[in-house]
This record gives sequence, C-alpha cells and structure tokens, in this order.
Amino acid sequence: MKSIINSVCVTMGCVVLLTSCMKQKFSLGPLADKKTLAFTIAPSSTNPNNIVLTSNTPGLTPVWVTPFGQSQRVKDTVNVPFPGQYKFVYGVESAGGLVEADTTIVTINTLDSVAVSTPEWTNLTGGYGKSKTWVLDLTSSGGSKLFNGPIYFGGTGWEWDAGWASWICPLGDYGTMTFDLIGNANFSSNNKMLPALGQASGKFMLYTNTMQLATIGAQLIHDPTQGPNIANWYAKMAIKSLTADGLEIIALKDANDWCIYNYVSQDYWNTH
Repeated sequence: MKSIINSVCVTMGCVVLLTSCMKQKFSLGPLADKKTLAFTIAPSSTNPNNIVLTSNTPGLTPVWVTPFGQSQRVKDTVNVPFPGQYKFVYGVESAGGLVEADTTIVTINTLDSVAVSTPEWTNLTGGYGKSKTWVLDLTSSGGSKLFNGPIYFGGTGWEWDAGWASWICPLGDYGTMTFDLIGNANFSSNNKMLPALGQASGKFMLYTNTMQLATIGAQLIHDPTQGPNIANWYAKMAIKSLTADGLEIIALKDANDWCIYNYVSQDYWNTH
C-alpha cells in the first residue's frame, strides 16, 4: 500500500513539475486607438503663461509630458514663465499600454511678471524688467568685500573658507556677469581671465524650488586655476546663499568635491 501511495505522489509531482515548466500565455487588453485621443492644450484666459491641459478621453488615465515634468491629472495647469517654443505630449494609459498623441508645440510670447517677482528672482536680477551685474569677490590686493575669500572649498561633510592665496586663483580683473529680466531671462558674462570664453550671452534659469541656477550660452565668471576642475559649468548648480548683495554658487568637481564661488553685486562692490 505504501508503494502505491509513493507512486501516486511521484506521479503528481511530475505533473506539477511539468505544469510549472509549461509556458504561461498572458495577453494584454486592447491598445487605445491614437485617433480617438481627445485633449486640449491652451493658454489660460487670465494669464497667457499658464498653459491649461485638459484630457477629454473618457475612462483612461492621462499622461502629460511637459517641459517641467509629468502629470496624470485630468485637468492641470503648467506655468511657463518665459517666452519661447515648448513641447507638450499627451498620452493615455490603456489596457494594452501607453498611447501618445503627436507632440504639441506651444509658443509663449510673454514674460510672466508674477512668477519672476519672488525675493530670489529680485535678489539675482534686480526685479522684473531690470538687470543686475555681479563680480567675483576679489580685490586687486587679494582681499574680499563681503566674504572671507573669492573661492571656498567643500565636500561631503566639510567646508574650508581658505581666504585668498595665489594657489587658489591669481589676482586680476575677472570681469562681470549680468542677469536680467528684460523680455526674457537673459544672461551675459565677460570672463576676462579666460580669453577662450571671453564675452558671451545667452539665457539662465533660476529653480527656486530647489535653489539651483543654470546658465545657457555663457558661463559664470570664474578663474583659470580651480575653474577647469569643475565638471560642467552649464549644469544646474546649487545656490548656497543669495541675498541682495551676495551670491554663493556650489560648482561640483564631482559628487563629493566642489568649489564655492563667492560673488558680490556691482553696486555693493562700488560702495564698500
């Protein structure tokens, strides 16, 4: 009797093993038809810089891809503060997967005065419709007017404000850099100590939620000694501090090693 039971158990085990080895066939539901996607992307009637996204495709979750991130809201509003052409993509999550409509190009012709009137924007640029010029905090004698030196050193868990010494950066005229909000977020710099960069102009973006700054087309003024060690002068750089008089930018060599560049406004420089 025991041998019969053992045979049955072995047979059942083989059946279970055979069943587990058989390929399982799974099928997704139908894929939504791209032609049936219904949506609108339009400026708000009260603010042309607010782009209103509305999904009109019933029963499916929308997936919006915007210049400032993604959203899955049926109706959402994205603020685009600056003039330019921006790409928006509408899609839906259907049983068969994600289906996207063709990219929509939105043209913005105005600068949103409200969006760029926070204290951070005002400290950096002077305010809506204005401009503000900054210099590296280093005098011709090696002193500084606001900070303890033009460049601090830092890394994970440490910081060193070394003052100034010739090995940190040479004395000289480092030029100026200007941020303005005249029609757009404009940036220009004259890197006098770096002839290869020289005078250039472009745009900038201030990310107030994360306190980061990025420039496009022109680099922040910097030195020929520490500057070449920075990984990317066009990266989003963390702002250590920003007041009406001073600006400290953390420029990464790598994730655990960086320089902190200290700038003062031209007005502060001239009056102190």
